[in-house]
Amino acid sequence: MTADEKVRFDQFSAVLLTELVDRTRKNLELLQPEHRPCAPLPFALHSSFVDIYAEVVRIGIFPVVISRRPVRAIQGDVDWTREGREYLLTVMDDRTNAVFNAWDQAWDAVWEEHKASTSAHAGQREEKKGFFSSLFSRRSAAKAEAETRAAEDGEEVTMAGLYTMLNERANKRGYLPLFHDDVKVLKGLVRLKPGRLAVAWKEISQYHHQEFLLTGQDQAKPGVLSEALQKWHFTLPERIGELMVLKAAVDLEFVNKAFIGKYIRQSARTQEEAERGMPYLAQYWKAMPNVMAV
Repeated sequence: MTADEKVRFDQFSAVLLTELVDRTRKNLELLQPEHRPCAPLPFALHSSFVDIYAEVVRIGIFPVVISRRPVRAIQGDVDWTREGREYLLTVMDDRTNAVFNAWDQAWDAVWEEHKASTSAHAGQREEKKGFFSSLFSRRSAAKAEAETRAAEDGEEVTMAGLYTMLNERANKRGYLPLFHDDVKVLKGLVRLKPGRLAVAWKEISQYHHQEFLLTGQDQAKPGVLSEALQKWHFTLPERIGELMVLKAAVDLEFVNKAFIGKYIRQSARTQEEAERGMPYLAQYWKAMPNVMAV
């Protein structure tokens, strides 16, 4: 790689990393409720998770993404300092683009625990170990010593996956433990333009105002808010739509326990289907206080 090629590649890498971090951070911030919840919230709605996620992307996900040959091929002969972001956005508009494919592979690689041969992959293991331990401060001195001895002996070491470590952090930060398939949320955030999430919340808020706070001819017909919630629940990326409904349950006055109970019954055929398809919303509904009928 010539000096000019390296400069162009560094510029491309900077634009790509900035877009991945900024887009996903903005989406997480848009999901944050403004009011105090009545029960613990899932990770994606917890303010302390935003910085954790950004660090995981920078240190654990992006190096894998940028190492993939199809991603590096995007660099081309684009002037990345002037028109790089606009060009990158056109690439990412294709749902099957190389960035998204590499992104999914990177999350899959760190999500599960796995065994690593310390003799064959010592350098890779040290890099991962340093990433996880610095981010989560997980390893005790005794465990670090045991891993060092295992490395010296060339033994296989079981490396905890990100799923396990995020659940350990949940206990400390006060958000709900993750479900195993929550990796869909972590993958899906980059596929969602923040503007679309902002439009979704604006529409939901407007229908809440029109149905419950206006009177007379200005009042919307009953049920329009439920229809709007269902629309976004099932068109946003998987599980993210559920989190948007949960935000409404926290922030909107008339999205109370009775409303959410009815919404769940309309959106699932059975209680088992509801708890499987929208587990966070079902948990939060159970914790919501009952309201007195007026």
